[in-house]
Amino acid sequence: MNIHNFAQKTNWTGGSDRFELIPFYLTSVNIPGMTFNLPETGARFGSKLNLASDTVSYNTLNFTFLIDEEFEIYRKFYEYLNLAVDTPDGTFSNTPFSFWIELNNSKSNKILKFEFYNCRIESIGDIELDTTNPETESTMDLSLKFDYFKIV
Repeated sequence: MNIHNFAQKTNWTGGSDRFELIPFYLTSVNIPGMTFNLPETGARFGSKLNLASDTVSYNTLNFTFLIDEEFEIYRKFYEYLNLAVDTPDGTFSNTPFSFWIELNNSKSNKILKFEFYNCRIESIGDIELDTTNPETESTMDLSLKFDYFKIV
């Protein structure tokens, strides 16, 4: 898929099979950092040695994207949340999904593609609707937790 993002010169798009491959035109995105747990062990003369990492923790994937005129993307997220959370019963189901972000240059040539696995929605931001705002595009913030990612 090679869709040009008119929101900026660099073309950042995202998508997921869970959301029927609707393209997400990203206006901002972070590439999540990683933290490695380096256990310590005692050594001679009271000094400590760091052992090889035994776990890795990923920061949250945060991005802002344009909302289409019909709010179709928002509706898809709402449908997903209704599958994941049964509000009247107070029950939650395990409904992870995969998400990808593709970075293209100004000529729409692919630079990198990140694939995030076992994603779950951490938060959906507010949508500001303001008739006095000169901007005609609406955006939404989204934060995802995930188990791991690959660069392809």
